[in-house]
Amino acid sequence: MKPVVILAFVLCAQSVKLPPNFQKCNRKDPNLNECVLRAAQHGLPQLTKPFRSLNLPSLDPLEISKVHIGAGGGSVSMEQDFHNCSIYGFEKLKYSLYVFDFEAKTLNVKGFYDKILIKCRYQLEGQVLQLPITGSGPAVITLENMDFSHFLNYEEVKKNGKTYIKFVKSLVGIEPKLVTFHFGNLFNGDKVLGDNINAVLNDNWKEVFTDMSKDLNETINQIIMNLLNGFFAKVSIEEAFD
Repeated sequence: MKPVVILAFVLCAQSVKLPPNFQKCNRKDPNLNECVLRAAQHGLPQLTKPFRSLNLPSLDPLEISKVHIGAGGGSVSMEQDFHNCSIYGFEKLKYSLYVFDFEAKTLNVKGFYDKILIKCRYQLEGQVLQLPITGSGPAVITLENMDFSHFLNYEEVKKNGKTYIKFVKSLVGIEPKLVTFHFGNLFNGDKVLGDNINAVLNDNWKEVFTDMSKDLNETINQIIMNLLNGFFAKVSIEEAFD
């Protein structure tokens, strides 16, 4: 089962001009890649408030209604459902690469996160190293020192004499150096069992993250695809790259 991601904002279709506080680049600029990288880095931290005219929600925090993480087939296998999630730090990505290839119709992004904090309500059931695990309640997941990469393909859509970008395919990669978990109310609130299992999860975080990584990558992929497609449904290539 693929993860389900629901963003708490509504996409609109009519074209708008880019606000003056967002930097623009010219496609004829010989240093276009450097300009786009600066513009992306300048724009992302501004998203601590919503820009409704650009189809952009606040990223501080980014609110996600529902995510499903399927169970893997290894020594860690947990079926997980998360609800009412708040993701903190999403707007603090430090870009190292942000390259549009207008001939190949691709976007290549790389960067680094110091920390991503995820707070949700959860329900899970499965096993960790042959130990059963079940519970529901509050969850906190922290990803630290994380390399991020995203490669996207897009199509051009002509509308009212303007050209718009629609991303149709993409691949995300995340590689944290540390992941910590805390699932509250495991085993119906049994503190001893809950503390022990949380300790096992954190001692074996690489195995737990591997179990989650396929659906987690796809979840992040959907989030960013929704954000970018929302933005470029409003802002034409001619407007973004004058």
